[in-house]
Amino acid sequence: MHPILILTGRNDLTADAVAEELVKRGEYVVRYDTDFPTASRLAVSLTGDGWTGTLTGSRSVPLESVKSVWWRRPNEFRTPDDWPGHARALAVSEARSGLLGVLGSLPVRWINHPSRDAAANYKPVQLAVAARSGLDVPRSVITSDPEHARTFVGDDTVVYKGLGGGVLGPGGKRQFLPVTLVSASDMDGGVTGTAHLFQERVDKAYEVRLTVIGDRMFPVAIHAGSEAAQLDWRSDYQSLTYEPVGMPPEVEEGVRRLMDELGLFFGALDFAVTPDGRWVFFEVNPNGQWHWLAVKAGIPLVEAMADALQGET
Repeated sequence: MHPILILTGRNDLTADAVAEELVKRGEYVVRYDTDFPTASRLAVSLTGDGWTGTLTGSRSVPLESVKSVWWRRPNEFRTPDDWPGHARALAVSEARSGLLGVLGSLPVRWINHPSRDAAANYKPVQLAVAARSGLDVPRSVITSDPEHARTFVGDDTVVYKGLGGGVLGPGGKRQFLPVTLVSASDMDGGVTGTAHLFQERVDKAYEVRLTVIGDRMFPVAIHAGSEAAQLDWRSDYQSLTYEPVGMPPEVEEGVRRLMDELGLFFGALDFAVTPDGRWVFFEVNPNGQWHWLAVKAGIPLVEAMADALQGET
């Protein structure tokens, strides 16, 4: 058997759905979380063809037989709690380099390779590549200079967005900077404290979450039912409605160029569609959530991901 390896945490409904679909199709699926080295073991040797040996958690996986790998949402590496802080930090660093280095060298389909996933997460990179790819991108500045920010804003109201993926807060819950409307009067000395992303405010008829899996694209319109959702639909899921939509050919071509340059097989892309029909690119999440769209909009994302892991697309 050639196992399909899913790297994710134990409570992942999206991975559950895809794993169930793959098992129905007769595939051998192994789920593995990165609770290495405390709850699993790596034993590999370098041969002429690369690394061979086993990764052993709840089950033992011969790495040379792996068919494909889905880098879903694994947890952080773990070391014994009673180790000193510096020893734990060093062990985690070595574990990450060793395990991900071995897995990342496997000549199989990755969705997505962790190095590509990490590189594509930089929002300034995304915006620059999207512009080069011919997609419509909002006027944007990244600055820690209050005067630069005030000049960009002028007499308008603009959007302030976080640049990163948030931080882990109390209880391990990820905390994000909210999307906020700001004006020139808000640009005080606090701007010097870090890098800030400011963008023009885009007039939206609706938004689109585009899920890309290999060559297949699944655009879904997201209609906001509240003022908060109009600014950022993630702030009020209860007010949203969904429907599959068509996509202009030039946008599809731009997305393909973007995905190719970023080296991504999977991506969750966000667009605004203006009242005059322009598709404006906001971002691509290399590991974005999508299962709720499969349920709400009735599109075959689970089946498409299973196809991809089987190597059929």
